[in-house]
Amino acid sequence: MAEVTTALDTLIARIEAATTTLSAGAAADVARVRQLRGAMGQSFTTTIFAFQQAGTVRDGIAFVASLAEKFPHESWVATVAAEQFRRPVATLTTRYAMRDTAALHTDAAALCAGLSGADLLRLARTMLVYYAFLLRRLRDLLPFYELSVAFEGHRLIAERVAISPTGEGAR
Repeated sequence: MAEVTTALDTLIARIEAATTTLSAGAAADVARVRQLRGAMGQSFTTTIFAFQQAGTVRDGIAFVASLAEKFPHESWVATVAAEQFRRPVATLTTRYAMRDTAALHTDAAALCAGLSGADLLRLARTMLVYYAFLLRRLRDLLPFYELSVAFEGHRLIAERVAISPTGEGAR
């Protein structure tokens, strides 16, 4: 068991280092996503799909964390966790060039079988923090101002009509 704990500590240290790199804005995965081009030579769809995929993967990891918290003594949780970590590896690698993130998933999946519920929860929570920063950096690549102009129309932006989430307009 000490060997598994050491491997977990090593993996968590790698995830935390990758999180620090993301927080500094220097992650190679994000740089590679920025360089991806779709069929028409544009990057918007590949970027938005990478963002969406990362969000879906994050939700799966949150599911693992929830299971590990609710069922800490059940051995089947490790099987579910391993599959949840393994599932997005090919997509992250081949479609979105997020090879570093995929490597973290591969290593997490391989380690799950020997982990306790508490260790699975620790691993999942560490990955969730990583994904919070990954999603932020991917979101930063998206042209939200330009999308707003295109969606709302130039008139609304030019007139500075503000519509709040509660449905109240500018007064």
